[in-house]
Order: sequence, then C-alpha cells, then structure tokens
Amino acid sequence: MITGSRLSSISAVIVLLLVSIPSAVMAMKPALSLPIEDLENAILEEVSPGDYRILVEGQPLERMTGAEFPALRNLEIKLQNKNLREKQADRTINALLIAMARIADEPTLIYLHELYESYPERRNDVAEAISWYARENQRRDADWRILVRSLNMVEGEQAKAVMKTLAKFRRRSNKAQWIRQAILVGLEQDAEGQQLASDLLEHWTGKQLKQLTSEKQSPMLAWQKWFAEKYPDELAAVLPVEAKDSRWKYQELQSELRKRSKKSFDLKLGEKAYVKATCVKCHRYGKLGEKVGPDLTHVSRRLQRKEIMTATIFPSHFVSEEYPTFTIITEAGKTLTGMMGAAGPDQIMLLTSEGTKQLVNKDEVDEIIPVKKSSMPEGLLNLLTKEEAIQLFGYLTTLPEGASQGYRHTTR
Repeated sequence: MITGSRLSSISAVIVLLLVSIPSAVMAMKPALSLPIEDLENAILEEVSPGDYRILVEGQPLERMTGAEFPALRNLEIKLQNKNLREKQADRTINALLIAMARIADEPTLIYLHELYESYPERRNDVAEAISWYARENQRRDADWRILVRSLNMVEGEQAKAVMKTLAKFRRRSNKAQWIRQAILVGLEQDAEGQQLASDLLEHWTGKQLKQLTSEKQSPMLAWQKWFAEKYPDELAAVLPVEAKDSRWKYQELQSELRKRSKKSFDLKLGEKAYVKATCVKCHRYGKLGEKVGPDLTHVSRRLQRKEIMTATIFPSHFVSEEYPTFTIITEAGKTLTGMMGAAGPDQIMLLTSEGTKQLVNKDEVDEIIPVKKSSMPEGLLNLLTKEEAIQLFGYLTTLPEGASQGYRHTTR
C-alpha cells in the first residue's frame, strides 16, 4: 500500500520530470538550424558547438556535387543581401562557409578564393573556412597563400584556427614580414593563442623556443627578441602604440564605426575631411588628389576598414615595399627624407612627410639610406573633428561614384 507521504513524493517527482522535459528538449535543439531552400530535405546545422554541417535527410553530406554547390552558393548570396540582425547574419554566413569548405570540390574552392579576393571585410570568415578544408582534406599551396595573407587581419578564435592549420602544412614561410606578422598576431592572443603562434614560428624558423630563452616568460617576448636580432633592418615586431597627443584613438573610432550603417555616411563631408587632413597631397581618390603615394580610389577592394585605419593612425606599423622611405645625404651635407621618385634623367624627386616635393641633382648625392619609417606623418586625424574622422573612413571604404556597390558573386 502506498502511504500519503509516499504518494506525495511520487507526485513531486512526476511534476519535476514534467517541468524538466521542455528544458531537456530545448537543450537538444540545435543552436543553428537553417533550411536550404534550393536543396530538398537539406539544412545547415550546428551538430555540436562549432561543428557546422550540411545535413541531407538528417545525414551529413560527405562531398559536394554539382547539385549542392549552386544551392549553397545561392543561400550564401541571399544571406549577404538579407537585412538580418548583424550578429545573427555574421554567425550564419560564417557557419555556412565552414560547412561548404569542409566538403568542398574544385568549384567551391574557386568560389571561396573569389570571395576572399573580392570582399576584404569577409576575409576573416573565408580564411577560417579554408583552414577547415586544409585540416580535414588537402593542403594546397593556393590555400597556404590565402592563410598566410590572412594573418594581417584575423583575430581571436579565427586567428587560432588559421595558425593551427598553417603549422600542419609542410611549406614554411622564410619571409621576415610574415614571421613578424605571426609574432604580432600572437601578441594579441591569450595563453592558448600565444602557444599556437609559437608552434607556428618554431615550424617556420626551425628554432625551438627553449633554444631562445630559459626564462619563464611569454613566448612572444622571446620571439620578439629573436626577431630583432635576426632581422635588425626590418620593422620591429611590436604592436602599435597610440601617440600621447593623438586626438582620436583607434578603438574609439572603430567602436563608433561599427555602430554606423553605410547609409549614415555623408560622402561630401568625407571628401572635405580627405582634403582637410591633407590626404590629397599624396593620394588620389577618384579625380581628387596627387598620385605620389598609393592610389586610394579602390582601397576598399584591397583592404579591410581596420587595415585602412591602422595605416592612417599608425603609418609606420606597415611600410609598403612599393613605397619605401629613404634618406638622401648630399655631398654638401644636406639631409632629406621621404619617398623617392624619378624626376628626369639627372634628378631625383623626394616627397617629404610635409607633402612637399624636393628635387636633388643625382651628381650631388653622396649617400641614399633606406629608412624603417613611412614618409606619411602621424597625427593627421588631429586636424579633424571626431565626426570628420568617422566620415573620412566612411568615405575611404565606399567605392567612388559609378562603381557597383552591390554584392558581387561568381556565376560559375
């Protein structure tokens, strides 16, 4: 016989089970599950945290075929053009690219490479997707080059994924600029990321960290010291530091720009800021400005916004091999520093950091010395108000009038 107290206990257990069932069902629901309209019984799903798959009739698709690629490409294009909430859209597109890359065939890989080359703001996601392909499938030279180049912009977990994959390639980088960049990426990482950066550097250089230091310190500090000794003529492997007199800080402007939509930018105000900040003295944008330094007309097709900001606020953090800076010492002892260009058979033209052009007769030159510093001066944003600085970057990251602003994609 069941007593009253026993019955009460059983009832309580039943109630507890009934209450917990919805929670359990909710816990089992995938964090991401998106139907693929053009593919029958197919969904994009996060089968476990960070594990994105294309499921067809409930089973993971193992390899891309002619039917799946057009459907997935069309979904990716729709997501790009859809007005989803920013975080939701970014996460879904990132998941789709990873799922596509893991089962990629040749057309899919070509498509991913085209996305990387055509859309700078998407390079982080594409690089992460390609890192998945390289880890689980083939390690191709073309993908290695994409992943190495992505070190200029990947951050956080995506940087970890890229570094982990690069360390698995047999191919190594022996170029100082990429070794430096791996150190810079590591400097911005947590302990796990620093170890991944150190592993990659060991793979590339053939040096073991224990050979560099016996002290218990951040591995990146040891690599910084090694780099300075190995490459004394290269830019130091250090993160940029805001100048004390900098009116507008990088993070402050970046945070504000993230809140702005493209429609909020006033291109006329941006153009005025371009002139006010003296960018016109060296750079051409459309029909505006000089052609002495890099042409910025299509800079938004080459660089991400954060790369443009870094180049503007910290001009000497990266110095382009195409636009090096030199110091010219004349036989009379006069010293001039700037970007060097031809002015005729008997003269050298030097563009100084003030934007002035100096002509030097070749027969008067005693010495030409490379300089590890950009001829572009720091602090140009100090000439602008905060709103003008924001509008300047909006202007530079918008294609000139007449260029297509739409989402482009391959028709393959």
